[in-house]
Amino acid sequence: MKYKIKFSDGIVYESPDIRSKDPGWATENGAKLVGIEQISISLPIGKTLVLRGFEKYNFFVEASQSFGKNNARIEAFFFCGCTKDYVICWEINLKTKRILKRISKEGQEYNGTATRGWRMGLIGEKAKSGLVD
Repeated sequence: MKYKIKFSDGIVYESPDIRSKDPGWATENGAKLVGIEQISISLPIGKTLVLRGFEKYNFFVEASQSFGKNNARIEAFFFCGCTKDYVICWEINLKTKRILKRISKEGQEYNGTATRGWRMGLIGEKAKSGLVD
């Protein structure tokens, strides 16, 4: 599974497999100061999740670790978009094989708590997100 980021200057970045040790968020080359226009991820169900027009974006991985073992297990991926009024988080849960959309206030986007790693998007755009064929 890989995601693509389209930056406002036209550059497109494709991540490594997000199930790997470094899924690439904020470690890609270039475009650090350029706003993100769109994030998309092709899902195994034949659909693509698209987030577009948000002021800020975030991506993070939820993992768990078994007691007495060193191997972490990926539970879910989260793709988030933030406007001045709300945050939309899409959870791709690997355990339940469900895709959930949650809307919250900024600072409460992950189980009622804030997340780090937000990246600049575009101000003044119309935010949209959803699953497309």
